Amino acid sequence: MAWLKTLAETYDVYSDLAGVDKNGQAVLLPISHSTFNAQIEVTIDQDGNFQGARKLDKGSDVVTIIPVTEDSAARGNGNFPHPLCDKLCYIAGDYTSYTGDNKEKYFEAYMQQLQGWAESDHAHPMVQAVCKYIGKKSLIHDLVTSKTLELDDNGKLTDQTKIHGLGQTGANIRFIVRGSSMPQEVWKNQELYKKYSGYYQQKSGDKKLCYAFGKIESCSDKHPSKIRNSGDKAKLISGNDESGFTYRGRFTSKEQAVSVGYDASQKAHNALRWLIQKQGYTRDESAIVCWMVNRDILLPDMMKDSINACNDIDDFDFDFDMIGSDETLSLNKHDTGKYFAEKFNNAVSGYVGKFEMDDKVAIIALDAATTGRLAIVYYDEMGGKQYADAILNWQKHCRWCRTVRVEKSEEGKKRVTCECTPSPRDMALAAFGAQRSEWLEADSKLIRGTVKRLLPCITREGVKIPPDIIKSAARRASMPQTMSDYVWYNDVLCVVCAMIRFNYEKGDRMMENFLNDNVDDRSVLFGRLLAVYDYMEQRAMFEYDENGKVKERRTTNVKRYWNAYSSRPAKTFKTIKQNLVAYEKKLSAFELVKFEDWTSEIISHFAEDGFDNRALSEMYLPGYYQQMEYMKKAFQKKEQ
Repeated sequence: MAWLKTLAETYDVYSDLAGVDKNGQAVLLPISHSTFNAQIEVTIDQDGNFQGARKLDKGSDVVTIIPVTEDSAARGNGNFPHPLCDKLCYIAGDYTSYTGDNKEKYFEAYMQQLQGWAESDHAHPMVQAVCKYIGKKSLIHDLVTSKTLELDDNGKLTDQTKIHGLGQTGANIRFIVRGSSMPQEVWKNQELYKKYSGYYQQKSGDKKLCYAFGKIESCSDKHPSKIRNSGDKAKLISGNDESGFTYRGRFTSKEQAVSVGYDASQKAHNALRWLIQKQGYTRDESAIVCWMVNRDILLPDMMKDSINACNDIDDFDFDFDMIGSDETLSLNKHDTGKYFAEKFNNAVSGYVGKFEMDDKVAIIALDAATTGRLAIVYYDEMGGKQYADAILNWQKHCRWCRTVRVEKSEEGKKRVTCECTPSPRDMALAAFGAQRSEWLEADSKLIRGTVKRLLPCITREGVKIPPDIIKSAARRASMPQTMSDYVWYNDVLCVVCAMIRFNYEKGDRMMENFLNDNVDDRSVLFGRLLAVYDYMEQRAMFEYDENGKVKERRTTNVKRYWNAYSSRPAKTFKTIKQNLVAYEKKLSAFELVKFEDWTSEIISHFAEDGFDNRALSEMYLPGYYQQMEYMKKAFQKKEQ
């Protein structure tokens, strides 16, 4: 119940935003309210007279905040009307006349409920106006007269005419009440929200123990859905199994399993839905959100790469437009990534300094257990400083130079090469993805499960990336011919190197000294040899234009034999070496000497029994990468 209590406390912190629409952003729902997508908007005056109606354009402002009851919010096929805005079959007194479908009981239940509110101490003039109009039983007639709805040749309402893909009889209706001043939309009126919340909460039922707060109060056994999005029917708390009785064996009734106060349930679910829409990660049918519990401050998004993690934080002191600017391009191109990383880390450190000692951060991850149920697959709470230190540790030790798309720029998205931390989804795709189009793709369940396993690595210091994920990514990186050069290098090789770095670095052991610290490691040495022969062929085979770009890029022998090399390195090395004899003649004397020196120096470090056909560990990949970067810098220095 910790997550419920924390979310309810979060709602109290932001309660002044309930029902407030700010620049089209996500709206925190008031208590006892939900949403639906409206298809028709009806305008009446304050005396309950019809003024007009219109069909709403699909994709426009159709999401409508509506008051609900416990039963109506969780209704399936039963007769449980919403208190104000609802479907035609509930609010149209002439529905049976125009459809032939007897829904008189639905209309009677709706009117009884609406009249109870309109005649109570919590009544509102807009509610009374709607009650007067609906009591005339002329809604469909007015909609047909205004040509909002269409009848067939028999004068019946037909479902052959669609509104937003739905038949006309299933249309959702919302109201505008035109007063003495400006028209008032009932779904945007703050006073109306408060009136209904007060009205409904006074109709409390039996009081029980709320497991979330430990208080005796009115409890609910029907909890809200629509948590991940407006069409989501899955629930976090559900006990409606009246046939299989899945709760039996431990309890005799579902109330013994869990009992949550109505107020606590409403606050917690509304806060969670709002946070997910506002700043959550929703992809692959999962939802993950991290938030500050006690005050309004945005946190770095741990589900994005480190470059885009702080895009939405207005007071983050970093100029994203500097990436790729003349200032950075004027530097040595191989140092640009580190130059950017230093500037970015300084900005992150400055932002972290704004955290206070009593700040509290919570993280929750949701996944679909079944069609109608959600599971909390990860939940954690920590201090603000602890979270900031964890993010800094993650970004410091799990970074690699790669090309990313920066979303916050005047030109929109642009690609830049810099040293950054991949997102958890990037890591999952590197481990289990396959290139079917332009990018890597993978099964959504596999991605969800992998991302969930990576969350503790980000939030808890000392937790390493699971070795099987790294090994799987290393196997993908050992098959470069199955992907384009860009995807293989940027989305697989660089990402797996970043993961290896996170597990490798500890204390004084840093990736900057990787080659020197592992000078006798056979996997690293074989990786370095692979880089030497790959770059040798590139220098001999590729032709460059006057701007230094490759005119025509062909697959090297190393790329073709890469997978075999990772499994049988000694045997495959000889094959690659024989295939490169013809290319050596195209190299200059300086190039040939350098490649021979590097090859001899690397081979000299092999132990007597090290140059064999045992499969290589994933450590050969950073060995390949760093040897390649070292050689490129050496030739660039010579050319300059």
